[in-house]
Amino acid sequence: MPTLLHTFLELGDAVSRNLAFAHANDGKVSYGEETITETNLLEILRKHGDRGTQLTAISKGKEAMIGADWEWVVVGKKYSFFMRVQAKRTKKNDKLSTKHKVGKPPKVPKEQIDVLIDNCPAKNSGDITWRAVYCFYSKNSERNQWKSAAAKQPYRVFEYGCLIANASEVKKKAKIGTIQDVEDISVPWHFFFAPARFNAYYLVEDSVVIDDGSLSFQLADLILSEVFTDDATDGAASISFPTAEQLNGEMRIDDNMIGLRPTNPEEVERVRTRDRRDGIDAPRFLILDVKDEPRRRR
Repeated sequence: MPTLLHTFLELGDAVSRNLAFAHANDGKVSYGEETITETNLLEILRKHGDRGTQLTAISKGKEAMIGADWEWVVVGKKYSFFMRVQAKRTKKNDKLSTKHKVGKPPKVPKEQIDVLIDNCPAKNSGDITWRAVYCFYSKNSERNQWKSAAAKQPYRVFEYGCLIANASEVKKKAKIGTIQDVEDISVPWHFFFAPARFNAYYLVEDSVVIDDGSLSFQLADLILSEVFTDDATDGAASISFPTAEQLNGEMRIDDNMIGLRPTNPEEVERVRTRDRRDGIDAPRFLILDVKDEPRRRR
């Protein structure tokens, strides 16, 4: 079974490369936010459905009411992390926009980012406060901080096509015109499953000769390069998202982190099985169990 780290690296890489391919084909291939999001969620479920991962979906029309494309709960042994996520894709001309008003008369239209943020705080005592998050889809050529350099054979570098950022930090930006405008507040989404101060991962492809003389390929382990200086690439942005090790109680964590709750199976089950209502819930709901994710620290 692949680790979650493998899966999220592979999905981020696929998004980056597929988006580049779609943009290079003069609009002949459509690769929109809905397609990317649903493909990613289905792949996560397909590869990790036997470890407590669950995915449910409801009417897509409810996204406009809450401002989120999906709700995402990452469940560890000690803590669980609750997120509401809005996805945005860069355009063929490399432009990125978070400006989008939602709401129909007689309601006054509001910016989608405000709808997302406003729907995350707990409404009643004991309710969950969710973390408002953006997931940005982009191709490698348009990124700067998170751009993957070419690797020499036999290595293939992963491209980081899925970056996550706190919606509150996105809202503070005076101007957002390209993915580079939000890279400083974003981290690749596999940071949940990577060790602290990671620098780069590469995939090794080894050729293997089978007994009958045929040639096949197998994927070897990930090669890890880490940086332990205070100026490491992940910077302050990664601190605001917990790693699987922190959720499992293996590393210290800020108990006051927005979206963080002590793991309570009954509470998670209530959230999973609740009646979804307009203005309260996102159209997709993903529970991701990381209790058995391999420990990555050295």
